[in-house]
Amino acid sequence: MIAALLLFCLPVLAASVWIFSQDAWNALDLQKILTADESLLLTDRDGTVVSRLYQTENRVSIDASRLPKHVKDAFLAAEDARFYSHPGFDLIRICGAALNDLKAGSYVEGASTITQQLIKLTHLSSVKTLDRKVDEAILSYRLEQALTKDEILSCYLNRVYFGGGYYGIEAAAEGYFGVHASELSLAQSALLAGVLKSPATYAPHLRPEASLGRRGVILDLMAEYRMIGPEEAEAAKQEPLVLIPDTEKQRHGSYIDLAVTEAAELLGCDLETLLTEGYTIETAMDPDAQRIVDAAFENDAYFPTFGDESCEGAMVLIDAKTGGVSAIIGGRDQTQALAYNRATRIRRQPGSAIKPILVYAPALEAGYTAASMLLDEQTEFGDYMPKNASGHYSGWVTMRDAVTRSLNLPAVSLFRALGIERCKAFASRLGIPFDVRDDSLTLALGGFTYGVSPYRLCGAYAAIAAGGIYREPYVITRITDRSGCELYRRSAHEMRVLSEGNAFVLTSLLKSVATEGTAKLLASLPIELAAKTGTVGDETGNRDVWLACCNPDYAAVVWMGFDDAEGGRCLPPDCGGGTFPAMLMLEVFSGLYRDRPAPVFEAPDSVVTVNLDRTTLESEHRVVLATTLTPPDRTVAEYFVKGTQPTEYSQYWQLPEPPSDLSVTLSSHTAHITFTPPSVHMCYRVYRVDANGFAVLISTVSHTGFPVSIDDPIDGSGSVGYYVVPCHPELTQNGGNLCGRASETHWLAPVDPSAFFPKF
Repeated sequence: MIAALLLFCLPVLAASVWIFSQDAWNALDLQKILTADESLLLTDRDGTVVSRLYQTENRVSIDASRLPKHVKDAFLAAEDARFYSHPGFDLIRICGAALNDLKAGSYVEGASTITQQLIKLTHLSSVKTLDRKVDEAILSYRLEQALTKDEILSCYLNRVYFGGGYYGIEAAAEGYFGVHASELSLAQSALLAGVLKSPATYAPHLRPEASLGRRGVILDLMAEYRMIGPEEAEAAKQEPLVLIPDTEKQRHGSYIDLAVTEAAELLGCDLETLLTEGYTIETAMDPDAQRIVDAAFENDAYFPTFGDESCEGAMVLIDAKTGGVSAIIGGRDQTQALAYNRATRIRRQPGSAIKPILVYAPALEAGYTAASMLLDEQTEFGDYMPKNASGHYSGWVTMRDAVTRSLNLPAVSLFRALGIERCKAFASRLGIPFDVRDDSLTLALGGFTYGVSPYRLCGAYAAIAAGGIYREPYVITRITDRSGCELYRRSAHEMRVLSEGNAFVLTSLLKSVATEGTAKLLASLPIELAAKTGTVGDETGNRDVWLACCNPDYAAVVWMGFDDAEGGRCLPPDCGGGTFPAMLMLEVFSGLYRDRPAPVFEAPDSVVTVNLDRTTLESEHRVVLATTLTPPDRTVAEYFVKGTQPTEYSQYWQLPEPPSDLSVTLSSHTAHITFTPPSVHMCYRVYRVDANGFAVLISTVSHTGFPVSIDDPIDGSGSVGYYVVPCHPELTQNGGNLCGRASETHWLAPVDPSAFFPKF
């Protein structure tokens, strides 16, 4: 012990030892000092860290020169008050410690400076021997020559362990208090400085009382060294210890897993490298939306069962304005890291949820309109004979009716008329994948060889919500290394796949689905939504149910089903896209707009609204405009892209015109009246008038466009004439049917025309 005292107290003796300790002199490895395993950070769309992943040590490096003075002073007071004045070792502390060791007869007190502690952590073992102390002093001196004091302090604060799995002051500040190290209060700084003496004893999450006691000691030392005043020390001692809940310390799940695996692919590195090199992955995550989706998936009421087993599910929520994935969940069990992500990895039959992407969007681009008439009747397409789910067929319907009621026959017929390859090419531009065997009409109803993932289907609907602009869905916006150097940045790329006008018309069709169609459960929410359901099954039950939904902010897709059909597992017969998926979607969108107004789809300048004649649609299956005489309950408001709206007006809701070919002949005291009704819709009243102008209704003709002939027996005692008055069967005026002008009167004997005035 005397030798040890002499060694550390006499500079001359120490210098001579250094000269002969060439191995230690040459052993300094700055890479060991400057680099350490650092955690992988993942941030949300606002730059807030939402997850920190690591292999063995949870560490985030910072530059100590940017820390407030009270933070650095707390550690200097606790560990090395003369840090900025010694050359790497502190002779005063060494001599004091050596005397105490001499009295005790063993190594009972250390005298390591911050520099020495850093050397011990990176180069040496913790065993207390004379040789190790010599090496420690030599390496500390060399380190002081190689780095500045602030650099050494930074390396030290980034290296030391604070308990709780936190390595380095930044990880500890965020892990214990939920703040950055630069935001630590005086009391928090003193508490963390006190932990270093023995994390097992003073870590605040383990022994809060001991941690507070040690904090008081550090604050007193800071006051003793005049780093703070006595009043500041006492005030800091009174600050309560508040630790963040464990639930806020780490957020895992499908989003984090997807970002990590994609980052490894983008950087071409393995997972170990990703978790230890201090990368930061900036994502498009909306943390509030992700929490809403996660909470909804924890509610068993939203998931149907088979026996005692709840089905699985997946959901994707995409920001329609950017293409960024706001939230994603790949299954109901998110406790396991890198769990199977059904949102991205499954490919299941989408059912009718694919119709707007594969059939109706390309139809609108080809010139069809929301009012185009489509035939809903059972039809054989070669050996393929699709059916409506209801088993009923409605004849001619508009495209809006076909979409709203999810009719299958109009979709297949339209798909065939447009051409399979043409429709596939369109859907491919929206990210929908196809197998080479996907070449039949069954595609129109979701009959894929492999199917589609919720992720891809949501990306396609996001293009509709975005006014026809497709953006490849993404989760990662940027990746940087520990120095902040950019390694990857997402290149913004967008492609118009649907005209703005047609995109709006399509969303209006899907709004009808959400208000009165297969997804009408969504109508209970005071939010404007466009939606499409999909249900896939057979005689044994439903296998997959879908709901795709969008508004100007988001596109969302929910899938529910079982991973396999083992044991006959299937969904209940009454479970479709408009049931359980709709209930879950209601929960999600109500949460998204709990504290803010929801947007609505605004019609672009390229779209016009016109009133159509419902009567002509239903009776003649033609699209014509309503007139000023059309009753409000017989009009249908519809959207059209300018140039595609009808120009012909309804012939039904018009002031009726008289026949132009009225003729009257006499034969054997019988008048023969003939004429051709100008319209099949109108009624025609035939009158006989005498020379005194008194008219008598002799016949009414209605609903024919063919020539008519009427015989009227007369006695021949005077001159008679005949005329026809056209009347509307439904329009009224002054308590009677609305009538047009009378035809010209045809007389059987000459009369003075000035004496005639028909009365009826």
